[in-house]
Amino acid sequence: MEEEAKPIRQPQRRLNPHLQEVVRAEVLKLLQAGIIYPISDSPWVSPTQVVPKKSGITVIQNESGEEIATRLTSGWRVCIDYRKLNVVTKKDHFPLPFIDQVLERVSGHPFYCFLDGYSGYFQIEIDVEDQEKTTFTCPFGTYAYRRMPFGLCNAPVTFQRCMLSIFSDMVERIMEVFMDDITVYGGTFEECLVNLEAVLNRCIEKDLVLNWEKCHFMFIWDEKCQKSFEQLKQFLTTAPIVRAPNWQLPFEVMCDASDFAIGAVLGQKEDGKPYVIYYASKTLNEAQRNYTTTEKELLAVVFALDKFRAYWVGSFIIVFTYHSALKYLLTKQDAKARLIRWILLLQEFDLQIRDKKGVENVVADHLSRLAIAHNSHVLLINDDFPEESLMLLEKAPWYAHIANYLVTGEVPSEWKAQDRKHFFAKIHAYYWEEPFLFKYCADQIIRKCVPEQEQQGILSHCHENACGGHFASQKTAMKVLQSGFTCPSLFKDSHIMCRSCDRC
Repeated sequence: MEEEAKPIRQPQRRLNPHLQEVVRAEVLKLLQAGIIYPISDSPWVSPTQVVPKKSGITVIQNESGEEIATRLTSGWRVCIDYRKLNVVTKKDHFPLPFIDQVLERVSGHPFYCFLDGYSGYFQIEIDVEDQEKTTFTCPFGTYAYRRMPFGLCNAPVTFQRCMLSIFSDMVERIMEVFMDDITVYGGTFEECLVNLEAVLNRCIEKDLVLNWEKCHFMFIWDEKCQKSFEQLKQFLTTAPIVRAPNWQLPFEVMCDASDFAIGAVLGQKEDGKPYVIYYASKTLNEAQRNYTTTEKELLAVVFALDKFRAYWVGSFIIVFTYHSALKYLLTKQDAKARLIRWILLLQEFDLQIRDKKGVENVVADHLSRLAIAHNSHVLLINDDFPEESLMLLEKAPWYAHIANYLVTGEVPSEWKAQDRKHFFAKIHAYYWEEPFLFKYCADQIIRKCVPEQEQQGILSHCHENACGGHFASQKTAMKVLQSGFTCPSLFKDSHIMCRSCDRC
């Protein structure tokens, strides 16, 4: 525990009758198994929480007759809310393996067996002095764990350390282990059976119990399996798929940026044919959306550097980007401070930046585009469109309270007197003509009030298009007013847009 940590007692939480029976059955089961015991004088008490329990994956048909993979919900899981206990617990920083690296290591083997531990955490005992800290309360009393429960912050790393100590001489040689999931592999069927026997003998030796229902050894290959296999082969040979990297070949990274997101694809070429290793994309925050095009494109490269760093170190990388100016930034001395910082981050890598047109860089380009392109194909109308999605607003416009008052005559009840006074001082300048709000401006001109999602398009039109001319922010804002539109932050937004304009 952390120094000066004080015991924390929490009251029990209310449960409905059905969940009470779930808790009762779980408590009785754990008592009979000797995993918990009654306790009445513990200074540490945490409440129970019941969550859905999912187990296994099956294939079912949806309403369209398509077969889709679905995870089965097999019941309820009783958990303990140890969040306050975890806050004062010293953290164990034992590293957990990366799933993608585990998959890369096993991808080159043709035969596999999958094992799953049975109630893995409960197979680890808790020190007698620490058992009282696991005390939980429920409608049927207070109990403490003799064995490690779910919810403790150090439980995953403790279990992973235990599994690695059990299979230390086998991991990365004949098997991989992540928590209670074990993968045994081999180059031939006979070799895989020998490796499986060695792993099972180790489980018997260390009293490690497996869950037979979740273990996968073999199955009968029938006509349906063959049909699915042929269909899968067709999919895999006609569309790009993710593959494990070949560390003897150079890496290629395709980057692209849009106004709202950046995308990157890590790949390699083998025998002249490209294949993908990793896809990545990220939406831009409000500050990053104001970057210039050059800054956004370089940000995409820096994002790829951070995401794919484990692949880049010690390897030759070719970076493809749809912005030829990036090639010259590496030697430019008078660039912005932000660009120079990013360029310095790239200096430690052996990379080469090449220009690739957007029509050729389609994968990264699609990852960076949030908007769906226009589809000219005729699609059937979905009659099951949910009514709650009709007229749905992601964000209320700035004039929502004004429009509501003009229509209903009501103002928010939580407003203070000062808010009401400020509101009624300006309300006389507005009038509502459904579905638009208009304002009598100081120059005696009536202008339409524009919501936030339309402001950027109007500013861009008045600044960049034929009626624009890339004038300064003040004149751009005046062009918006002359066009018959208004909004409270017009001059501020105009200044931000002109500052981020590449040509300006």
